[in-house]
Amino acid sequence: MATFGGRAVLAAGLLGTFLGASVAGAQIPDEFMNLQVLPKDITKRELVGVMRGIASDLGVRCAHCHVGPDNLQGMDFASDDKTAKRAARDMLKMVGAIEQTVEKLPAHEAEAHPAVTCYNCHRGMTSPPRDIRDVLGETADAEGIAAALAKYKSLRSEHYGTGRYDFSDKSLNALAQRMLEKGKKDDARAALELNREYYPSSASVEAAFGMYYVASEDKEKARAAFRRALELEPENPVAGWGMRQLDAPKKTP
Repeated sequence: MATFGGRAVLAAGLLGTFLGASVAGAQIPDEFMNLQVLPKDITKRELVGVMRGIASDLGVRCAHCHVGPDNLQGMDFASDDKTAKRAARDMLKMVGAIEQTVEKLPAHEAEAHPAVTCYNCHRGMTSPPRDIRDVLGETADAEGIAAALAKYKSLRSEHYGTGRYDFSDKSLNALAQRMLEKGKKDDARAALELNREYYPSSASVEAAFGMYYVASEDKEKARAAFRRALELEPENPVAGWGMRQLDAPKKTP
């Protein structure tokens, strides 16, 4: 069996201590059974720290993986009955494999890699959050642009600032581009207008408007949008390319 990476054990153990692992320690047995991934000689303090780190990283409590009540009284820690525990064990193997790979790197390269924890992917959720561009695109395809924009607002209201989703101007720009590629110009404009509400001084949003107007064959508005983008960000690559295309001499047949 793979062993859990040493750096990850240390990182999780420190996090667990910070979160108050010693409080739960009184309910944890002194002898551990059915350890298959964590080191057999792991200390009680380290084990509690790892468990607390996992719970925090996934936003869950002990009963998510273990059989028994959340107060830990009479909990069967050795049982593998819950799917979540078996999945967690597979994830620990993955983390261990990553850590072992990092440990084989030259010292100066290994030091540049932070310890891997569940939070790297899960961000405080039981399942890692999906790419918001996929979420919005699929929602627009299945339910329409209004539903996709409502989804964006809902996710932003609930998760903004958590690092779970990318709420930068890139996400709605990507949705607008997707709509343009499908020939849904009105939908693309709706996405861009909402994006401008959130990012009124974004060169990327103005450049995306320029591309929308190019697709709509409105060269004057496209030029104006590209110009605004370049005023905000003189080196904006999309706006620069767009202006060059608009200024390029027409080819004669």
